[in-house]
Order: sequence, then structure tokens, then C-alpha cells
Amino acid sequence: MPERLPRQPKIQRYTLNANLTDPRLITMTTRQSALFALFLGSLGLVALSGCSAGNPNMSAAESAMEQENYDRALANVDSAIAQDSANAEAYAMKARILRQMVDSTTPPGEYKQRYREAREAEQQAIEFDPGQRSTINSQRELAFIEEYQKGADAFNEARKSRSKDDFMRAAAFFGAASAIRPDSTGPILNEAFARLQAARLEGGDQGTQEMAEVIPILETYIEKEDQPSKDAYTILAQLYRQNKQPERAIDLTETAIEDLSNRPTHIRVSGTQGVDYTGTVEVSGSSRSVEGTTPDRIELSTSEGMVSGSFQKPEGGKRQTKGQLQVALYMQGTELASDQTTSPAEPLEISADLSAQTPLAELQNQRLNALNSTGNTARAMQAYQEQIEQNPDDATYRYNYGSLLLNADRYDEAAEQLARAVELDPDDPKKQYNLGAAYLNEGVALQDSLVSLRDSLTAREQPLTDEERKMVRELDEQRRGLFRDAIPPLERARQLSGPGGQYRQNACSALFQAYVQTEQTEKAEEVKECAGQMGNSDGGR
Repeated sequence: MPERLPRQPKIQRYTLNANLTDPRLITMTTRQSALFALFLGSLGLVALSGCSAGNPNMSAAESAMEQENYDRALANVDSAIAQDSANAEAYAMKARILRQMVDSTTPPGEYKQRYREAREAEQQAIEFDPGQRSTINSQRELAFIEEYQKGADAFNEARKSRSKDDFMRAAAFFGAASAIRPDSTGPILNEAFARLQAARLEGGDQGTQEMAEVIPILETYIEKEDQPSKDAYTILAQLYRQNKQPERAIDLTETAIEDLSNRPTHIRVSGTQGVDYTGTVEVSGSSRSVEGTTPDRIELSTSEGMVSGSFQKPEGGKRQTKGQLQVALYMQGTELASDQTTSPAEPLEISADLSAQTPLAELQNQRLNALNSTGNTARAMQAYQEQIEQNPDDATYRYNYGSLLLNADRYDEAAEQLARAVELDPDDPKKQYNLGAAYLNEGVALQDSLVSLRDSLTAREQPLTDEERKMVRELDEQRRGLFRDAIPPLERARQLSGPGGQYRQNACSALFQAYVQTEQTEKAEEVKECAGQMGNSDGGR
């Protein structure tokens, strides 16, 4: 009789953690001062004349406005326009009615639409009476400032109250400001941020749908803004991926990375407009004196090495020495350090090691995850290889690349990348679990090879040769060694997950198999109950 190989306990192949590292929406790092910095100038406004003599519809519209019956006022002024389509006074009055008929209880979409319609009516008034341009522009400027400031106040209130309704009120005010001045990108971005915060508070499917509605607002902002913020790029890429549009996420992140990479490193000096400042900037050991008046920008000649700066308002300076002074260091569209003061005697200090910064890492990760979502694994792997070459100590790149390799059954390469990821970030249960899965799955693959070899030799009905016995022993020992290697990271994953952790059951199930395959019966019994909680529906993860 031919010599038979002993049967091994049946084991199942383990899947990697399915989710690559992907920060959840929405983390916004924009500073309040950047969002809502607004300096109000004095405006001399002249109210538009109602001059309704000879037109009963215009007189009726004015009376209805005084009574705050805006629907009737709008109907009267539309009748006046129907009688005379070139009635500039009627168009100007219509704009005033549209703005006055909305209040803080009006839904954001309707609120913004009324202001859009008001601007269109004003454009008609200017077309038929160019002499009204100056007055209308002054009125627009006042309305813009009022709506923008109401948006800022509502947003700040919403941050305290954590109320969706308050965030949506802020969105309505910012939307109105963008309707008044369509080329101003600040209110567009702020409307998007307010809506996103409201959607986060809503949660669930409704919140996801409301986030999707922010996409066209951010697209408009990026289209209009000469230098879009990194936050806007990142959030829009996340929204594309969340809404199963990975190709658009790829295009956007590649555009963003190119744009931000080409932006010069600089120091921005801001605060109260017109404040004088003096300072010293040191770049890689080379120092220079600077001075100027806010707002100002100090270009740096390099994006490497140590940068530091010391700034202050000169004592006895002539320009608003009581105002605020702010300085911030920017690299690739990212604020690395900042400081502010209102005291002339208090110096501002900023410093950062540019060589240690990776401002575009999150966008790179968005691009790589989007590539992976398209199913183009080869392209995604190539992109990860390039990023790892540039950033060899980035644990997330190593983890994601290793997970892709694991999913492609390239176990040795996967284990190499995941082991490095664990070395760089030992306290992440996902990284520990996937490293254990790499060893375990390679052991399963060898087990499959041993079973195939057994079946082949059995069918031959001939005794095993010494060389065949040696080959079987070596494969079996290699298999056992892989299961042994899987145990430490799986035990660590279980430990890091804690009693109710997301990966605890996965780790227990995998550990049970590894203990069985290495004949550690007592330990297998210890995790048997934890592993059994998964049932069959989890696919053995």
C-alpha cells in the first residue's frame, strides 16, 4: 500500500481587513479667523427711490411692502413689469421685495434663490437705467456684508449649540452672500462647510444624502477660486468616493496635488489691516530682517530645512499699533505654524522643520484609495510603490500597499510591507491583524499544496521516495512556521481591540486556527468561545 500523508484539520482562508485607512468625513482644519475675517468699511448708501407716480401697481407694491405683505407686493410689481418690460424702477423694487420677504425661518434653498432672483432683477434695472448702477452696487455691498456677517454669527452659534438647524441657518446666509456677489468664493466655501456640519449631525442615510448635495457647491468654489484650500480639495475627493465616483476623485486629487505642490512656501502676515510689523526670518541658518504693513506675504526660497520667524508691532509705530497681528507659515497650501497678538511688546514666534512635513499625505491617500476603488489594482500598487519610495516611514502607505498585496495573494511581499507598518505604528489593531492574516493565509496556501501533493502521491499507488518524504516534511514545517508567525500579531490585534473591539472576533477566529495548526490545544480552547461568536456569516474573518 502506498504511504499516506496524515490529514490536517480543515482550515479556512482569512480575508484581510477590507477597509483601507480612510479618514471619515468630515475633519475640517480651517481656522475660524480664516473663514470669517471680514473688515467692514463705512458705506454711504442712497436708498432707491420708489417714485411710483402714475403707476398704480407700483403704489400698491409700496403699500404692500409697508404692511409686510410681500407676496402681494411681488404680484403688484410683476404686474407693473408686465405693463412696461423696461421699467427699471419696478425691477429695482422687485429686488428689494425679494430680499425683504425672507427671514431666518426660510429654508436655505429658498433663501438663496430669492437673493439670486433679486440680483437678476437688479441687473435688469441697470440694463434699462445704467444711472442706477452706482446705487445698486452700494446696496449690494451692504447686503453682502450683512448676510456674510449673519452667516458667521450663525455658524459660531451652531458650533456652541451643535444644532443642525443653526448650521443650516448659517448655510442660508452664506448662500445669500454668494448670490449677491457670485464671484466671491469665501461665502461659497463657508456654505459648503455649514451644510457638511449639518449633515454630520443628521447622520444616517439622510445625512449621507445631504453630504452629496454639497458636491456641486464645492465644485463651484474650486472652479471660481484661484487657489482653492486643501480642505476643499480633500473633502470633495472624500465626497466623490463616498458617492461611488472614484474616477472623479482621482482626477481631482491629481489636480490638487499638482496645484498645491507648485505653491511657494511663504509666511502670511495678517490681522488688522494697515498694522505695521517688523521681524526676522531664519531659513536653514540664513537670517534676514523683514518689515511691512498688513496684509503682507513673505516668500521663502526653499521648502527644506528649518524655518523660524520672530515678529512684532514696532513700538511707537504710526499705524494702528493697537490692532491685531497674525503670522502663519504655509507650505503646499497647509498652515504649519501660526501665532497672533494685540500687544506691541509681545513678539510672535513660529518655527517648523520643512523637511519633516508631508502636507499632501492625506490627498495622496485619497488618490490611492480612489485608484483602488476603480479595481485597477496594478495602477494602485504602482502608485503606492512610488509613495513609499518618497515616504519610506509612512505607516499608512505601507499598510494599504501591504493589504493590496495580501488581497492579491502575494503573501511574502504583503508580510514585508505590513511588518514595517506594524513597526512604525504598533498600536493599530488593523495593521496587526492584517500582518497575522498574511502569515496565516500563506500557511493555508501551503496546506493546500500539501493536500494536492498527498492526493497526487496517493493516486500513484507507489511508496514515497526519501526525497519526497523530505519535501513533505519541509513543506509541513514551513506551514507550521507560518502559523506560528501569525500568532503574535493576531494576539496583539485581539489585545488592542479590547473586549468589544471591532477586530476582536476576527482575531479570535484566526487565532483559533493558528493554535490548532500549531497543536496548542489549551490556547485554542481559550479563544474558542470568542471565535465561535462570529458564526458562519462573517466568512471566517
